[in-house]
Amino acid sequence: MAASHSQMKPALFLCLSLALHAEPALLTYDAGGRLLHQARAVVRPGGIAYVARDALAGAASASLLDDNGQLHPLLWITGEDADSGVLEIYIGAQAPKGPDAASALGKSVRTATHDATVRYTREAGGYGFISRLDCGASKDNANSPLYDEHGLLAGWHAVKTIDGQPLAFAIPLARLESVNRTIRVSLRDWNNSLDPSRGEDYQRGLGHIWAEDFDGAAFYLRKTVESSPTFARAWYHLAFAEGKLGHGKAKTAGYRKAVELDPTFAPARYYLGFSLLMNGDTDGAQEQCRKLAQLDPAWATRLQFFLSAAHVDTLEKGKPPAHQH
Repeated sequence: MAASHSQMKPALFLCLSLALHAEPALLTYDAGGRLLHQARAVVRPGGIAYVARDALAGAASASLLDDNGQLHPLLWITGEDADSGVLEIYIGAQAPKGPDAASALGKSVRTATHDATVRYTREAGGYGFISRLDCGASKDNANSPLYDEHGLLAGWHAVKTIDGQPLAFAIPLARLESVNRTIRVSLRDWNNSLDPSRGEDYQRGLGHIWAEDFDGAAFYLRKTVESSPTFARAWYHLAFAEGKLGHGKAKTAGYRKAVELDPTFAPARYYLGFSLLMNGDTDGAQEQCRKLAQLDPAWATRLQFFLSAAHVDTLEKGKPPAHQH
């Protein structure tokens, strides 16, 4: 059904207002053509753009308004990082090139609305590296592109709610680039594949992991696997939280469950193999390493390093004492 003139006028006014700000924006619409959401976006080379995942949930169509005031319809979703809350969309090669990428995440960054300081960067278990942001008194809850002090794209600004308080994090740009053109799905099919039971509790659990509150993470992730027991990534992150709480058996069981649910999930196989190795099950760890070699050589090489180190350590402990001269 075509949108009526009364429905189009507010959307047109919004487009003109956004164009005056010269900042790319994602506009999403329902089946009747009515505007649902607007969210900040960033255009990348090759006709793709990064947008907030939540903004496309429930939308029938979407367009990207570039910084020249031109509209580009969403053609395909070409990449997804559900944990970071980011989608890569294809809007066509006619789209202008976006900002250049920063070589690294510096100390000072800027969100869409305010300056922020990087407090620390840590590895959050199987998620990878995440940086905590200090945004001062600003309370911007919108996920959006993140820039360095020179205006270069530095990553993605993600907000997680921890105990009722919004905490800001920086997603490294390398993580977003790793999903480049890994899928090709229509907006309708993507929305049809969404599982509501994998939403709020899962995202809260992940936020608690980023904030290093592992009790809270385990609480929400246990709720997630209870309501969605076939969700491999939830088992994966739950296993990490259980390990941080000292629950070794639950950690190994969680990684094993994630692998059973998704045999192609390479990081889960790696952490399962590493967990088995730490438990003294070298044969089990080697089996995971062999399967990883076929699935993802990079993860296999990482696990093989620890297997080799454990083998050398075993040999060293078994050596007879050297002769004294």
